[in-house]
Amino acid sequence: MKKKLKKSLNLLQLTFASTGAIIGSGWLLGIYFSAKYAGPSSIISWIAGGFAVMLIALVYSELGSMLPLSGGIARYPKYTHGALLGFISSWILVISGAAVSSIEAEASVQYLNYYIHGLYINSSLTPSGLFITFFLLMLFFVINIFGVKILAKTNTFLTWFKLAIPVIAASALIYAAFKNNNISYINRYSFMPYGFNGMMKSISLGGIMFSFLGFRQSIELAGESKNPGRDVPLATIISVLIGIIIYGALSVSFIFSVPFVKSNNWHALNYSSPFINLSNNYNLFFLTVLVIIGAIISPFGTGLTYMGTTSRVSYAMSKMDFLPRKLSQFNKYGIAYISLIFVFCLSVIYIMPFPSWQALVGLITSSIVFTYILGPVSLMSFRKLTPKLKRPFYLPFASIISPIAFIVGTLIIYWSGFGVLWKLFIGIAAGCIIFIIKDHRKKSFKKNFLPGIWFLFYIITIIILSYLGSNDFGGINLLIFPYDIVAVAAAALIYYSISIRTFIKTDEIKMILEEQFISEEFDE
Repeated sequence: MKKKLKKSLNLLQLTFASTGAIIGSGWLLGIYFSAKYAGPSSIISWIAGGFAVMLIALVYSELGSMLPLSGGIARYPKYTHGALLGFISSWILVISGAAVSSIEAEASVQYLNYYIHGLYINSSLTPSGLFITFFLLMLFFVINIFGVKILAKTNTFLTWFKLAIPVIAASALIYAAFKNNNISYINRYSFMPYGFNGMMKSISLGGIMFSFLGFRQSIELAGESKNPGRDVPLATIISVLIGIIIYGALSVSFIFSVPFVKSNNWHALNYSSPFINLSNNYNLFFLTVLVIIGAIISPFGTGLTYMGTTSRVSYAMSKMDFLPRKLSQFNKYGIAYISLIFVFCLSVIYIMPFPSWQALVGLITSSIVFTYILGPVSLMSFRKLTPKLKRPFYLPFASIISPIAFIVGTLIIYWSGFGVLWKLFIGIAAGCIIFIIKDHRKKSFKKNFLPGIWFLFYIITIIILSYLGSNDFGGINLLIFPYDIVAVAAAALIYYSISIRTFIKTDEIKMILEEQFISEEFDE
């Protein structure tokens, strides 16, 4: 019996899939942690982080409209640089995407602790907190198992609230800050108390980049879109713009409404439920109630979406023979249910060694950005290899935007810090070992391995530069600012130049498109 992915998603549903993933726990905790890292200059960090993501989103807008595939972000690198790069990128997307569902569930529980004491103690979830986190993950799974239409409708309903509550919260806190003359404290703050490095740490480790990374949901669901050529680019771009506006307003409201910080020591802020703490500080009872509702709805919607789209990535890996073919089996609702079970199990595993929001955010950010920077590489490779392929959205100035996006993404990875990157490298290395063991055929090994080997050297180079770099990012301070930035940017440009010259020949891309793009069918 043959089954296909059901093409049932419209523009609003795709836009809200990405927007709902962007407006998640980032506003509940990312605003707070970014302020701890950068002080008032975190306002600029949020805007800069949003536009950095916009560069990457523009690249994927062309790819997503050109090749509307379920789990597309995992597939593009394989189509241009062979199986090794395709495996590494999709492997990282699965392990990091599953972690997002975990971190969103943990964020909800952390806020609930304000009312249900004993869920979160000493920056970690307690056994009872872990149980509620598991229950939320189970809800994500159950909703996803009943089909993309149910997922989309549920997410669209939740996203209306996810948009309204942060806007109301930002407006109310700014009003309260002016009314209570708290705004007069602002001129006593240093705008950049921790300098440029503090701003950059807030982007990578404070949750800024993490918050915006949800733009990819419309790309991952492109294979289930009614009109992907038009809707996927629009949904991707609109969602990032919405994120920039809402997070910009929230960061302003937070900085304005925080009571005067002694000695300008933003590191010393100690809020367990930041927006609830501020609401109570101004006796805004109605806002406290709204925030606790938002603390349930916002992470819930994001975690729900990520579990669904990550299962599309593991499905794509199965279609590319990276994972067992059983992960491609659909249920009667058109869902690759074994892939979904696989992702759910990964999400559950994460909550034990990483029992808090901040314990996971840096790792997720750097790992996902590692895969996103492959978008510019794939785009320019496709431009050279398949110039006649129909492109409903054609990115202007791609030859300029693509290398800039690659460099900016590399800097964000560097700012995650050596302490995060060496751990991530272990996970990537494990994936490479699995790939090498699996791809034992000598004839295919050369073809599949060599075009993507530059990426392994790229990862190693960035980790070495991170170790040698600023101690603000966990390095030994051999390369101090701004020389570390120059070195990382130069390395990124070199590897970008190599990457767009090592793609697979046109005949191989045509074969892949014929076998895996034109036909999305499989035997049940």
